[in-house]
Amino acid sequence: MDSPPTVPPTVQPYSPEQAMDQPTYLPGQYPVVTQQPAPQVQQTSHTTVLVNQQPVVVQQAPRNWSSGLCGCFEDCGSLCMGLFCPYFLLADVSTRMGEGCCFPCCCPYTALLGLRIKLRVQENIQGSNCDDYSTVECCPLCVLCQLARELNHVQRRG
Repeated sequence: MDSPPTVPPTVQPYSPEQAMDQPTYLPGQYPVVTQQPAPQVQQTSHTTVLVNQQPVVVQQAPRNWSSGLCGCFEDCGSLCMGLFCPYFLLADVSTRMGEGCCFPCCCPYTALLGLRIKLRVQENIQGSNCDDYSTVECCPLCVLCQLARELNHVQRRG
């Protein structure tokens, strides 16, 4: 006697809810596949890496003043202007530094301190704000003459 043929279970689409309810098949009871699997499409991705080199900033070490605080006799013209007409020399220094001649008229000591700090920072000269303040307070005429000499030095240099 022949037994009736075994009908394999039907294949249903996979859903996450059925993940736990998957039937287990005994050897020889596998479902019949009636379709070929879809071709696998390989996806490739390209990554482009751009390397930007950062500009290298070379900072020179701070330099010294071109002349000392008491080097007044190195430039007799600024010495005479500083001794006999200090406000005219201060207005000249202020104008040459781009601050205008009226800047030092209101408060000359504050203007002198500001001009010294500005020149020191612009020209990368050694020092600090505290040094500048104490120097201006102790000997403002020497500072004024030194600023005039330093501006002459910077103009000659280039």
